[in-house]
Formats: sequence, C-alpha cells, structure tokens
Amino acid sequence: MASVTSEPSVIGASTQLVGRVSGSGGLRLEGSLRGDVAISGPLEVTAAASLEGNVEAGELAVAGTLNGDARTSGPIRVQAGASVRGELSGSQVTIEPGASVAVRLGTEFELDW
Repeated sequence: MASVTSEPSVIGASTQLVGRVSGSGGLRLEGSLRGDVAISGPLEVTAAASLEGNVEAGELAVAGTLNGDARTSGPIRVQAGASVRGELSGSQVTIEPGASVAVRLGTEFELDW
C-alpha cells in the first residue's frame, strides 16, 4: 500500500519548465517555470527561482521572482530580496522590507475604530 507524504514536490534548480502545473499537495520551485500553477497545498518560490504565470495555491511564500497574479486560501509571504509583480489575494499578505514589489493587494481585514 502506498504511503501518503506531506513532503512537497520539487522542481529543481537546474530545471526550466514551460507548461501548467497542477495537483494536490505542495510544491517547492527552485528552478524556472513559465506557466500557471494550481495546487491545493503551499507553494514556495525559493531565492534563485523564477515563476512567470498565475498561481492558485493553499498558501504562497516568495523569496525569488514572481511575475503573475496569485490567489491563495491562506497567507502570502513576500520575503526580503524577492521580486513580485501582479495581483496578490490571500487571507493575509506580508511583504518584508527589502522586497521589490509592484502589486495590487486583495485581502480582507478589520479596522479597529
């Protein structure tokens, strides 16, 4: 009987992929991807990685480059050193100092009056 693992799938640093990626679970992008991503789990774009396409994921962490719109059911974190262009929509969006962003933000929040 096959075992279920919570380890993400990995697109390695030396890989350049063109096409749509979809599935359940998580994905760690270490290489280059030109195409849309639709996954149920978390997506991690590492510091040396680049993604040109739209993202639908459970959550998103970007340390590398993302050119495209991202919609998640969970949080989005843009880390210091990342470069992001597009629209970000998630339950929470965090942009660390040192990130380069040109984005539209879509999130729900409450203001204390």
